[in-house]
Amino acid sequence: MKISHALFLITLVLSSPASAQQDTVITSLVRDIPIWMAQNHVPCTGVGIIEDGRVKWVKTFGYLKEGHPAPLHTLFNIASQTKPVAAMLTMKLVREGLWDLDEPLSHYWTDPDVVNNPWLNKLTTRTVLSHQTGFPNWRTDNGNTKLRFDFEPGTKFRYSGEGFEYLRRALESKFHQPLNVLMQKYLFKPLRMHQTQYWSKTLDTSRFAMWHNGQGNRYAVSIQTSVSAADDLITTVEDYCKFGLATMMGLGLSDTLFAQMVRPQVQVKENYYRCLGWGLVTGLPDGEYALEHGGSDVGVRTMAVFLPKSKRGVVMMTNADNGMFVTDQVIKRVLAVGNQVLATMNKGVVSHERIAIAEEVIKRYTGTYVQNNGKLMKVEQQGNAIKVSGDGVPTALLYPESTNKFFLEGYDVQIEFPDTHSLIIYENGKQVMKINRE
Repeated sequence: MKISHALFLITLVLSSPASAQQDTVITSLVRDIPIWMAQNHVPCTGVGIIEDGRVKWVKTFGYLKEGHPAPLHTLFNIASQTKPVAAMLTMKLVREGLWDLDEPLSHYWTDPDVVNNPWLNKLTTRTVLSHQTGFPNWRTDNGNTKLRFDFEPGTKFRYSGEGFEYLRRALESKFHQPLNVLMQKYLFKPLRMHQTQYWSKTLDTSRFAMWHNGQGNRYAVSIQTSVSAADDLITTVEDYCKFGLATMMGLGLSDTLFAQMVRPQVQVKENYYRCLGWGLVTGLPDGEYALEHGGSDVGVRTMAVFLPKSKRGVVMMTNADNGMFVTDQVIKRVLAVGNQVLATMNKGVVSHERIAIAEEVIKRYTGTYVQNNGKLMKVEQQGNAIKVSGDGVPTALLYPESTNKFFLEGYDVQIEFPDTHSLIIYENGKQVMKINRE
């Protein structure tokens, strides 16, 4: 049975600082998070912990700028963590009988680039929320300018922000309201997510965690971002904890609809799937499963893991390219299944083993590479490995597994050099980007 709205609001009371300090895990986090931040050049980190169906602890570490400690309600851009929010809005519309998971989106909106494609009517909300649209992540990937289907919708997995933006346009067309207005009405106001918003001129920028690179230097980027179903929602750790807790409690969905939401829709790898709006990790002890989603953009690394059966979870937000190396440490510390969740998500499609190669071979690949959007990526030699850094790229070492392919230990990420003039990035065994040397 799903928890009532009134009772749900009662569960959102934060526990007292005194009780939080008595918790061994929390005490260790207070000690260790600043160390992990310093090691990885992360200026600001926010952490939220959910236990026994309530928000137990929220804390922000670090500084927004020198001499200004980050306040508890620091605002973070959460990048792709926006997607589950858009997905849960859509599920609430389905609950109200206002939307259908399997109706062709072409009934409400069609992108001119695919108007004559025979697969058009196979594009549905279900294929969007489970990342089976057949679209690339963004239409500009690999130098293209038009939206395209790379495979028939509903036949396999490929992560796509374009899919969520397609859904946004369909929703806005049907309801004659922008996405942010729909979110405010159906999610933010009912869940008392008062700090959650898209960019506007009224945004309190004094509380905003500006973006930083892998060396901890601030990016010179604009805070202005557009309303998107895929990206760039602005919120606080506490508000996202409220959202995650509401999701675990069922969001007022019927038992049948909630079960459909968390059912595997497409397999990504062993024990890792996409359900509707979330990554889904199965195979955990006692029949537990995890709903997870992260956010990754220039100067942004965020992550959340929720365990619906035990009503536990953790929310992490950072404002730096190296933030993933902090968020993963916290997840492992907070959740008993944290190591297993991350290992399942990051497990390689194939195994990788370090080898030694000649240093002169590595030197051939060093230099600066330029993405289609102008972002730079630097490759340097560091011993018998390459060190990568750049705009939106974590500063990390990748080790050789062949004379032209390198891997990041602990993550399913590889870089291949097909020649000395370009490189290809792979994630989860799939090519995500090819970029050329400057």
